Amino acid sequence: MKRSLQLNPDNRPATWIQIRDWREKHKRAPVDTSMGSFDADDAADQNFQGMAEQFDNLPTLQAGKLTWKRADNSFIPLTKAELQQVYAEIKTARAIRGALLHVSAELFQQMATPPTPAQLADLSFWLP
Repeated sequence: MKRSLQLNPDNRPATWIQIRDWREKHKRAPVDTSMGSFDADDAADQNFQGMAEQFDNLPTLQAGKLTWKRADNSFIPLTKAELQQVYAEIKTARAIRGALLHVSAELFQQMATPPTPAQLADLSFWLP
């Protein structure tokens, strides 16, 4: 009986498509802020923007605060100023992380042996 010597796909060098896909996934990963970790995908961005713009008109305010869900599914009550602060921190962190991810992806593509998909799955592998 012949034994297969095929490599585990997670241990093979990543293709450009895999590098690009992981870059895009990490761009949408939760962001740490001074008030905890929050989702930072496009839907969360729209929610933050919409709630900040319409804060004073929201029927769910309690004592001037809006209850918001963090990335770990815990809740935090935020004033309008706090919501705006968290949103500003998320936008800044996303921009910085996005720039770093694009540079890393380009460097990975130019490597003689690109990283493995398992390495790409770890956000800390991408960021200095």
